[in-house]
Amino acid sequence: MNYRIALIHGFFRNYKDMEELENNLMNMGYTVDNLNFPLTFPSIDMSINILKKYLLSLKEKKINKQNEIVLIGFGFGGVLIRETLKLEEVSGIVDKVILLSSPINDSTLHRRLKRTFPFIDLIFKPLAIYSKTRRDRRRFDKDIEVGLIIGRESSGFFGKWLGDYNDGYIEMKDVAFPAAKDKILIPITHNELNKRIGTARYIHNFISKGKFRLE
Repeated sequence: MNYRIALIHGFFRNYKDMEELENNLMNMGYTVDNLNFPLTFPSIDMSINILKKYLLSLKEKKINKQNEIVLIGFGFGGVLIRETLKLEEVSGIVDKVILLSSPINDSTLHRRLKRTFPFIDLIFKPLAIYSKTRRDRRRFDKDIEVGLIIGRESSGFFGKWLGDYNDGYIEMKDVAFPAAKDKILIPITHNELNKRIGTARYIHNFISKGKFRLE
């Protein structure tokens, strides 16, 4: 089986922050597209349109017929994936989604920041999507295999605001959902999750075997 992987970075980051994960996966023999999105100030609709065009280009070139298409979202990048895959135009293109500490249910940190900074969504516009998320609980098509890698080593200032299981930015309840095919909690902080070779190995296991830990 051939695989085509696309990496989607998180909030306040860009594709360069995913280069270590890209290199680790390429060294394992995967074809990797490390994509870049304007995820900080413009509306999330701009990034959704970019990702949609990328997926449609794979379909037009019939790459999705020759390869399994895997999207890997780090942090808010997973939210971008979720919102894009709701579009009917891209239905049936993606086979697997792997989320790295991605707050696709909600963001506890965002809600708490908004109490202090009520206009935060007017500045960092992609965050406005969370208001819609609380009303629309759709996640992923049932034919897409979803795996969750979750950091649980708290660190930094924001980690003190969150519950027992957090990675410094994301709480457990923000990321987990019953329909996921597999999930794994690893003792690592949010900022290190995409840099460790172990993360790439877990990704390889899920892509090739459907689970993160192999017996």
